[in-house]
Amino acid sequence: MSSQNPSDQVPDYGQYVPPTDQHGTPGAQHGQPGQPGQQGWPGQQPPYGPPAGQQGPYPPQGQYPPPGYQGGPAAPLSPADTKTWASLSHLLGGILGFLAPLVIWLVFRERSHVVDAEAKKALNFQIPVALVLLAANWVLPGFLSGLVVLGVWVASLVLGIIAFQAVSNGRPTSYPIDVKIVK
Repeated sequence: MSSQNPSDQVPDYGQYVPPTDQHGTPGAQHGQPGQPGQQGWPGQQPPYGPPAGQQGPYPPQGQYPPPGYQGGPAAPLSPADTKTWASLSHLLGGILGFLAPLVIWLVFRERSHVVDAEAKKALNFQIPVALVLLAANWVLPGFLSGLVVLGVWVASLVLGIIAFQAVSNGRPTSYPIDVKIVK
């Protein structure tokens, strides 16, 4: 061998190369750093998290939420947001079915009594509509089923738009089918 550093040589495939420390000195064992302060093999990333015995930026387990956290009910909606979400529950119910008013009701029911009431109205109308659509698909033959589904969806959309406009203008809303499924 020449005076080259052993770490400068490229090993053949399958050839064992003994571990070295930062300076290329052989003798560092696996799992034992070669120098104090070294945390593993040269070029190896340091471990994640704070060093042992020190606390990281997160509170220790059992202290969540952090001290000083003021939890509680969500802030009430502003009048503009109340009108927006109440009217959208009807419009999106007409377009997407019962899922949109359900999500709006679950998210905003505790923040606004108006959104709570209007989303319930839309949800209580859209659930029977969904049941009629399912029944039409299961019971009626192909083409007739398609006509019934299209007709029910268009009627649901038109009634949703009418209710959307009524809530946007501050008028009371009602649907022709008023089944109290969600109370």
